[in-house]
Amino acid sequence: MPRHPRIHASGVLYHVMARGNNGQKIFLKGNDYEAFLETLDSVRRRYRFYLYAYVLMSNHFRLLSEVIEAPTARIMQSLLTGYARRFNAINRHKGHLFQGRYKAIVCDRDSYLSALVRYIHLNPVRAGLVKRPGEWQWSGHGEYLGQTQRKLVDPGPVMAELRSKARYEAFIREGIKDPYRAKWHPGDHAPFLGSDRFVRKIAREKAPPAASRRVSLGELLRKIAVKAALEPEALRRKGRAARLVDARDRFICQAIVDQGYRASEVATFLHCHPSNTTRALQKGSVS
Repeated sequence: MPRHPRIHASGVLYHVMARGNNGQKIFLKGNDYEAFLETLDSVRRRYRFYLYAYVLMSNHFRLLSEVIEAPTARIMQSLLTGYARRFNAINRHKGHLFQGRYKAIVCDRDSYLSALVRYIHLNPVRAGLVKRPGEWQWSGHGEYLGQTQRKLVDPGPVMAELRSKARYEAFIREGIKDPYRAKWHPGDHAPFLGSDRFVRKIAREKAPPAASRRVSLGELLRKIAVKAALEPEALRRKGRAARLVDARDRFICQAIVDQGYRASEVATFLHCHPSNTTRALQKGSVS
């Protein structure tokens, strides 16, 4: 099934999920959960975005976030690679930790924000791990009740609607009987959650450049080379000078994250190994 293009625009609400490679656990012990939350906090400080809910399960995690400036692709690249490095160091693990690219669904904020906060925070209850969401410490639920002080969650919009912690807690309890909702889950099969009107609006106004409208790799290379006072072809040759490496990394990040080119396309264009594009993305060198 073909992948849907990533959507990016300030104010877009995303339900994001990433799973362990081949279903493996991505959290083995308490130190892993803490390392992930520390990484998430670091990424939030680097790329400001709103986080309305999160839950960490043994083999996957979910976030409900609203972007401000940095695209979700850049945020998730930094989060996944940052945590994978820490997990590998803690557990002496080698190989891929996550299964492919993360999944994300663009949601109608006005219609689904509170409902999705409830749905995500009830994940451990639906999985049969606990009877009450407050018994699961690896979610944002406790922050809404003031039981934890991680300061990762932005409770303002939901609490403005529900008005008190007691009403929030009652709202969460009401959702325990809700059935599984497949359409609410992120995946390539369903890029939007909202009315037909919302879907048409977001697809028309927020989509990234189509192949016919995006900047060509040659033109993007020329612009970045000029800005760095380099010859464009220098970026396609081997070289380790700091100015050259910085410009090449900037080109890779903008081509993949902002223009939507595949990493393999960029690597072929630069005559380099695909691992070079991965390293550039991990640096997050685009400003």
